[in-house]
Amino acid sequence: MLKAILVLEDGTYIKGKYIGTGRSVFGEIVFNTSMTGYEEAFTDPSYAGQILLMTYPLIGNYGFFKKHFESNTVQIRGLVLKAPNFFSYRGVRLEKFLKQSKIPCIYDVDTRALVLRIRKYGTMKAMIVSHSTKQLNLKNILKKIQRSPHPDTTNLVARVSCKNVLMHSSKYKKRIVLIDCGVKSSILNNFKKYTSLIQVPYNSTIETIEKFKPDGIVISNGPGNPEHHRLVTTTIRTVKKLIGRYPIFGICLGHQILGIALGFKTYKLKFGHRGSNHAVKNLLSNKIYITSQNHGYALETKKDKNVEVEWININDNTIEGIHHKKFSLSSVQFHPEAAPGPYDTSFLFKRFMESVYART
Repeated sequence: MLKAILVLEDGTYIKGKYIGTGRSVFGEIVFNTSMTGYEEAFTDPSYAGQILLMTYPLIGNYGFFKKHFESNTVQIRGLVLKAPNFFSYRGVRLEKFLKQSKIPCIYDVDTRALVLRIRKYGTMKAMIVSHSTKQLNLKNILKKIQRSPHPDTTNLVARVSCKNVLMHSSKYKKRIVLIDCGVKSSILNNFKKYTSLIQVPYNSTIETIEKFKPDGIVISNGPGNPEHHRLVTTTIRTVKKLIGRYPIFGICLGHQILGIALGFKTYKLKFGHRGSNHAVKNLLSNKIYITSQNHGYALETKKDKNVEVEWININDNTIEGIHHKKFSLSSVQFHPEAAPGPYDTSFLFKRFMESVYART
């Protein structure tokens, strides 16, 4: 049986057992607190560039089904587990799934201690290294980690965005252009209940978007740094030109991109929000909602007096949603489609579409 070591950039190393492809992997280690929904998490494009630590132990206990995937492929770089469940009566079993997907996994790890370390010191670069009996040079592995650029320095959105325009026709006459920064399938499915969709690459120009004569614009979720220079010179530049012309709705990374276009700055959270039990408060209704979240950045201090913060995070008061007083613009940091998670805020899809229909 292969063994494995998880090495963090602060010099911490943790021994464990190994399943997967027999290769080493580098990425940013983050944790997710969801008790279900591992299929959706592994295939969520927002996890591109990351090694995912699941805090819940029974991963694999209900198998894997492609119909639950949030994209066409597995997006995480590696996996860290406490007690994986290798036997499920339905679906593809965990070990087979990881081998087919070529995803390395270290398990039999004290995930509680590891999460506490990440919460104290923040997310960090890490490597999962597999081995049999040979001695590993941990000093060289640590140097490699520390010298490697952070995954967020690359344009991760370019890796997960569609390469060509994709049409999602329906019986509805309204047409929404969705700027694909790494969209989840569940977001597409929710919008298909109300409208036809035109899915365009993240770097599409305003000329490309306007030729479809859209009735509204959606900016999707996605991975990485929202202020990456490739996004600033493409997606954010285009969104700035779209403001005031169409109703716009941003989700997760799309929320951050819309915020930047409106004059906000962003900052990297210490360990992010990833899970399906995050409480947010709507400041207009004073109601509390439980939401699904997956992000490592947040907006800070608004500058435009016409932009109002509508949602905040109950745990740390970070901005969870904004809207514009003059234009039909709104965005949320959380995932109203859930997948996995509660459907408390799924009404936001309908609310946006009502703003679209109100224009005519």
